[in-house]
Amino acid sequence: MPEDFEDLPQPSYEGRVPIDDLESDGDNPNEMTDEQFGLLCDRMRQNGWLGGPIVTDTDGTIADGEHRWRAARDIGLSTVPVRQYDIDDATRRLWRQELNKIHGEHDTKRDALEYDYLLDAGKSDEVHALTDAADEDLDELLAEIKMETSQPAAYEYDADHNVYFEDCVEGMRDRLDDDSVDCVVTDPPYGMSFQSSGQTETTEKGDRVKSWPEIEGDETIEDAVELLKDTLGQVVRVLKEGGHAYIFCDWRGIGQIKPLVENVLEVKNVLVWDKGSMGIGDLENNWGYSHEFVIFATNGDRATPLSDATRNVLQHGRPNRTDYEHPTMKPVSLLVQLIQTATQEGDRVLDPFMGSGTTAVAAIQNNRDYVGFEVDEGNYRSVIERRIGEAKRQRDAGVNQDA
Repeated sequence: MPEDFEDLPQPSYEGRVPIDDLESDGDNPNEMTDEQFGLLCDRMRQNGWLGGPIVTDTDGTIADGEHRWRAARDIGLSTVPVRQYDIDDATRRLWRQELNKIHGEHDTKRDALEYDYLLDAGKSDEVHALTDAADEDLDELLAEIKMETSQPAAYEYDADHNVYFEDCVEGMRDRLDDDSVDCVVTDPPYGMSFQSSGQTETTEKGDRVKSWPEIEGDETIEDAVELLKDTLGQVVRVLKEGGHAYIFCDWRGIGQIKPLVENVLEVKNVLVWDKGSMGIGDLENNWGYSHEFVIFATNGDRATPLSDATRNVLQHGRPNRTDYEHPTMKPVSLLVQLIQTATQEGDRVLDPFMGSGTTAVAAIQNNRDYVGFEVDEGNYRSVIERRIGEAKRQRDAGVNQDA
């Protein structure tokens, strides 16, 4: 038995590293509420680094300390303390499950997916020991993803994706061939100057709620119109003849945005997304905002057949406010309806303004290809990569993400 600390196995490296040298695989089942995360950021600003070093493999992929890493990025640190170990991916995931069990609230479905991965990687004894120690029923957990322990998931986590963190006009010009996408679904900036000072804010009652940084290109309606005009110039090039385009817009901007679309595409209809609940804001002397428009257009007169199209009022409740990953986040079910209506399996869906990645999630769930662009890499890269990874894994396990 070891007699002193130095007798224990030691990390390959211990010290500080640039914060951008670390990464998360997006599959952490350990959840932290917005209130908890905001408090962590506040305490770190006030008191300095909290907790031990971040634990990673030698490539910098995090096994423990993801929330501390994200908080460090949020408050602007350039380096963070780490301990790096020479371990394979399965061991790193196992360590994360073991170390995280004492922190926060776990999403049981993500837990089950992690256990399924570890069983497939030959960690059966370790998984059973961990679930026994945590007083968890492994069979019940795996039943949540409709799998059996004798039939491990057929996937291997793949961090690759087709979302590019760059200007969409330049990206489409450089990366997409003519007539290479079957459908466009996008939610461009509305020009309403939606902004706030940070990722969390405290109300007068002391409640911590999400708020958001300024949306790129959203300062004025003129900014939004100019950006969409340039974007549509590329959209009409890459969209196949007869392909569908669905472009979200606000009632305050439709008078300027709809003519832009009509200049390059055939506008067939204006759909209405009925959110089913009143919007948030000061409604004194006004009606509550509970809808948005979706301009439906095609590339040329000859549109592909609509599948299961019904009324032009689409009724989908907005995501829960606490689940928002983006200030104008749309429900997955809404985008699923558009994609299922306009495309077939294997078709390619483009979103030039990917935001939090909802279009990609809807495409993955329905076995469509996808490509997208998002200019705000700092705020949304980790969100997009986590949601895409979860969507792929849950699709392969036979379940869908909630909106």
